[in-house]
Amino acid sequence: MYYDFLSVAALLFAGFMAVYATMAVLSLFRPNNPNPVKLSTYECGEKAFGSSWLRFDLRFYTVALIFLIFDLEIAFLFPWAVVFKEMGMIAVVEGLIFILILFLGLVYVWAKGDLDWVKAFTEGRALRLGPLPGEVSATETDATPAAVVGQADKGV
Repeated sequence: MYYDFLSVAALLFAGFMAVYATMAVLSLFRPNNPNPVKLSTYECGEKAFGSSWLRFDLRFYTVALIFLIFDLEIAFLFPWAVVFKEMGMIAVVEGLIFILILFLGLVYVWAKGDLDWVKAFTEGRALRLGPLPGEVSATETDATPAAVVGQADKGV
């Protein structure tokens, strides 16, 4: 039994050694003359501009993760499709339950608004920690006329 694991480990070791030995030997023969053009960032033929440390919108990651989740779960249907004739009606019911769960997940994500690319921020959903630069805060605009008159009397 351990012989089977040993043969797999030996094969993995031989594969890694072949890759790293080839890289080591070829590093002795390859030219090494870096210059600013070779060391610059390549962006699909376009000249790079600005900093590469930019903040990306979270929607890119959200949509990508939702796609991966549903894509991988749909991949589970392929083995089911191969054997569902042999398993009979129970396989059909299990497949329909699985698809129903996927559909409910899609409805939840859709209802939550995570599939909307442009989200409308309402007062309840927007997170505002304070006024924007150059914006007057709500406490400054809520001054009553009596308070303004009282400030004028004090010479403010």
